[in-house]
This record gives sequence, structure tokens and C-alpha cells, in this order.
Amino acid sequence: MALDYALLDVFAGAPFQGTQIPVVTLSGEPIDARGKAAIASEFQQTETVFIEPGNRASPVSVFNGRGQQLFGAHTILAASYVAYEMGLTQDEGDFASFLLKQNDQLIQSFVDKGDAGPGAIQFARELDPTIDHYTPEIAKLAAALNTEEKHISFSKYKPMVVSVDKPTLIVPFTKPEHVLSASLNTGYWAALSGHVYTTELFLFAPGTITGESDFHGRILNPNLPRDVYPPIGNVMPEFIAYLAEQKDTADGTHTFSIDRGSLDTRKSLLRAEFDKRAGKALRCRIGGKVVKMGVGSLLYS
Repeated sequence: MALDYALLDVFAGAPFQGTQIPVVTLSGEPIDARGKAAIASEFQQTETVFIEPGNRASPVSVFNGRGQQLFGAHTILAASYVAYEMGLTQDEGDFASFLLKQNDQLIQSFVDKGDAGPGAIQFARELDPTIDHYTPEIAKLAAALNTEEKHISFSKYKPMVVSVDKPTLIVPFTKPEHVLSASLNTGYWAALSGHVYTTELFLFAPGTITGESDFHGRILNPNLPRDVYPPIGNVMPEFIAYLAEQKDTADGTHTFSIDRGSLDTRKSLLRAEFDKRAGKALRCRIGGKVVKMGVGSLLYS
């Protein structure tokens, strides 16, 4: 049978930017988890979204070649875009809403109505972060990241381990160019592994490589090749919680933007806002633009 799919560039301001996410529509016989993983591996992208209009219990799922994955920022926007095109969203006047369910959590997205299709897309989440201020000494972190100590120590921010969906060591730098030039020294990092209970790092700095953002960010971990700049949408809950934890972040609503990529690779632009209120849960909204790059059919039997 032929499976229809759309190829989307998510968090992209223009074609051939952002993160590529295939969205497959399953309107016929259901396909099991093993089949979805096989289809996802065929696309060779970080993740693939599946939409099953007839599956009321779980109409949207996310897979890669290893199996089912949790929803992340990129896949939420991709699913919302195609759901809007398919008429699966709820009309709210100037915008439409879409509800996704993940375990016991509901995630609501909002799609602006554009003249030629979906406009900007945003989703809302409530965060319950765990914060750990204990991190290795900056000199040791700098050695593990093949950078100079001053590129970290001169930042007004401090390293911190934050966990919302996944524990992440967040390391501040002074400038985007230092984030871009950093790399993981596996020998030094192995020596620190007993002091940090995560292998996920998120490096960031005030500034921009696109000319449109407040921050630049990059994910590093021991499994990534050198000079690779993977999508950062999935770490945004941790980064938002990190910013909310700063002593100079007052109660109220805060907005920021962050870009991803390098001067020679695809770039993404994410926009976010969060509500910090004493005694209340941290609420956030993450959004961006999606560009539809193509459609096709995948032969599956």
C-alpha cells in the first residue's frame, strides 16, 4: 500500500532551513510499532511523525529507527501543521487548536490561520523542573569542552544541571563563536562522568548567528560526531527552567528567541515565553514557523 507523507522544515524562516521532519498519514490498516520504526529509519531523519485519524486513543505518535519517542518541540509543530491541513484541529476564530496526549500529559498547540495555510505554531506546557547547582569546576568543564576557561567563567550565567524531560548540563558561554568552536574531549569528559549524572550538554551564549535571536544554542553529547549541530527544540523545557531559575529573573512573563546551527549548516529559529510566578507552576509556550517542502508516497507492504 502507498502511505502519504509530507516533508516539513520546522523552526524555519525559509526553505532548506530548520529541522526536517517527515509526517506520515496512516488512513488504512494500522501499522504496529515495529513497522513505524522501519518506516522512520527509511527517512533517515532524527524523528518521524505518524498521524492516524481513525485512532482516537492515540492519533499521533513519534518514531525513529530505534522505536517510539516522546513528543518534542519539532514533532509537536510538525504534527500540528499537518493536523490543521487535514481538518483535525479545533476552530478558535483567528487560530486553531490541537490537543496531543503523551502518557498522562496533555499538550495543546495553537496554529495561526494564514492566507495560504497554517501560520506560526505555538504549544503550551507546564514544567516541573529539578535543579542541581552542583557541577564540575569551570576549569575542568572548559578542558572537557576544548575551550578556554574565560569563555565560560566570564559569563554572567553559571553551569547548572536541569531536568524536565531529560537531565541536561547547561553550560553558558560568552559568545556564539565560542559555542560553535567547542567540542567534547572524550578523555576529559570521561574523567568527569562520575561527577555529572547526565551525558547531555546544552551550550548557549547571548547573541545570534542569524541576526534574529537573543541566544545561540547547541547540544553536545559523546555520541555526536564533531561539527554536528542537532535540533535543540527538545531541550527548550530545560533551558526555560534554567532561565527562570536565575536570581535576576523577576516574577512575570518573559520572552526570548534562540537560534541553532552554524554559518555553514541549516539554521533554526525558536521563540519562547514563560510565566514565572511565586508559588505557582512554571508555564511556557514554545513556537516557530514551519515550511512545507514536499509531499510523496511511500510504498509499504
